[in-house]
Amino acid sequence: MNYFWTFCPQCSGQLTIQYSEHPDGLAGSLRRWSRDRSVNDGRQLHVPRAELSPDGSFHTACICGEPIQVRAAEVQHAATERP
Repeated sequence: MNYFWTFCPQCSGQLTIQYSEHPDGLAGSLRRWSRDRSVNDGRQLHVPRAELSPDGSFHTACICGEPIQVRAAEVQHAATERP
């Protein structure tokens, strides 16, 4: 599983994007929280393989519609395998 955390410059929401890779692209979810935690919403995420940059970066949108760039170098990776 891959994780990316950021803030939306338009609505100031705290965003977490989590996704996994599939043959046709990326699939996961985007969650948004307001700073006061009164807003907690989200949506599914699907990024077709053709929309990924060579380094794995991509663009999506916040719930409010603001474009968000997900930079591959800032993505955290978590493994599900046990040692």
